[in-house]
Amino acid sequence: MTYPLAPVSLTIPPATRERLAKLLGEYRRKPDALLTALYLVQADCNHLSDPVLTEFAAIMEMPKSVIYEVATFYSLYQTRPQGRNIIMVCQNLCCFLRGVDELVEAFARELGIRPGETTPDGKFTLRPVECLAACERAPAIQINEKLMGPISPADVPRILAEYR
Repeated sequence: MTYPLAPVSLTIPPATRERLAKLLGEYRRKPDALLTALYLVQADCNHLSDPVLTEFAAIMEMPKSVIYEVATFYSLYQTRPQGRNIIMVCQNLCCFLRGVDELVEAFARELGIRPGETTPDGKFTLRPVECLAACERAPAIQINEKLMGPISPADVPRILAEYR
């Protein structure tokens, strides 16, 4: 995915449709490309809204219910608008033991949102995730594509200033 995320789009842009057609041409069957195709569409539309899922289902020649099941099963996909910068905070055991709860509280307090929410200005989404595979850096966060750790609550204002 390209970060920062694209602004919200309720239709699949023509350029995305072209990239999607090229991607689908690389597979024998359209359903085989489903996960990659959803990721591509989400990157260009910000999230997988109901209108986008309807349009995507028609392109894929698949029932919308199947598309929706996949989009809501995997945490990779989002059906609500996302901030331009995604703050993922690891919730796994190593991070938990090293104080991730205080870190989440610091981000939430600084941003004025709760975990899982997006700031009113659309700049940040605070997303707890199961694992960032960075136990040696616990507690770890990832903002967009940048993995960081260990992070303390005192680091939060400085980190956010880099993305404001």
